[in-house]
Amino acid sequence: MAPKGGNLKRFILIVIFLVVCVVAFVLLGGGNLLKSAGTKAESIKGKIEQGASSVEKKVEKVKEAVTSEEKK
Repeated sequence: MAPKGGNLKRFILIVIFLVVCVVAFVLLGGGNLLKSAGTKAESIKGKIEQGASSVEKKVEKVKEAVTSEEKK
């Protein structure tokens, strides 16, 4: 039976592969890609917050209308 000695070699090769992938990503302009994605995410977040605040205002108006009608 063959000895089990390949686990360490496999682990080291996987780590080297991951490091090479990260370096290639950075060299090919991955930083700019991540920055642009961050700015897009911030703009989308702002739009969602605006929509949520307008919905919240409408809900408050409806609550006030319902409570005023219940008092009558």
